Amino acid sequence: MHPLSNVLFALSATMMFVGILFMGTGTPVPLFEPQEGDEVEFVFSGQNTTLFFEQTQSSTNNGWAVYSFGQYLDDDADGYWDDCGIVQISLNNESGVSYFYPQCDNSTQRDDVPDMIYVGQLCYNPTNENSSRCADGNYTFESNVYVKLSQEFEENIHLISRIIDWFSHGLSTGRTILCSAFPMLIIGLISVLFLSDEEDSDSKKKRDGPTAEWRAYSLSGQERGGDGLPKAFSRHSERKDIYRKPRKGNVRGGVHKSGGLFLDGWTDEDSDAAYKKKVEDRRKDER
Repeated sequence: MHPLSNVLFALSATMMFVGILFMGTGTPVPLFEPQEGDEVEFVFSGQNTTLFFEQTQSSTNNGWAVYSFGQYLDDDADGYWDDCGIVQISLNNESGVSYFYPQCDNSTQRDDVPDMIYVGQLCYNPTNENSSRCADGNYTFESNVYVKLSQEFEENIHLISRIIDWFSHGLSTGRTILCSAFPMLIIGLISVLFLSDEEDSDSKKKRDGPTAEWRAYSLSGQERGGDGLPKAFSRHSERKDIYRKPRKGNVRGGVHKSGGLFLDGWTDEDSDAAYKKKVEDRRKDER
């Protein structure tokens, strides 16, 4: 298998393990620490006031969130918070239309303000976006209990920003890591199909090459005489000692030309003549 395929398989397996681990345990990835929620800021505290509503272009004005002192308890088990039902609020414009939307259902719990509960929204209905919204202007606010109001805006986020937020949230939860492991696994399978044959052919060439090169090299250093015959036969010859020139016994030097040093008085012509004579003598003896 190609080394690139091994790397892709190892990475995909590791990413699958990490993604399943963090998603299964609900533990966020340490590189992406969850952002702490901003502290709620109140613009009004009391029972009566005049509020000015204005819609902006950069963000959507969702009116005011209303908080009252109490606890999230449902003793009668009717699906509504008990302390929320006693709150009576009105937000009227000049025509007398009220824009207060109570939020007492058990699914509307907010834990961002200690010792207080979320009881409703002014000018905007979170459970029904088709509900009427406040238009720009002044509104009269009245409540039977002491409450606090927090202005809420919704930023107009572009598509690219939404994708980046979705991707970063996926990384923190391990979802993006797990999903990215599958494309990498597919790429690894494709690399096995297209890269394995090339590797096998290269390894085959490496196995077949050295034998021929060794044989050519083994014969390259032999010295040949005037008749073209090699002076020193290799160990692969069938008859090793027939025409082998002895390393000792030359008349003038006693050292074979191809295996030792030339001594004084011994020349190439002397070596060739002695070799030719010995070859002829051997051939005569065979006949």
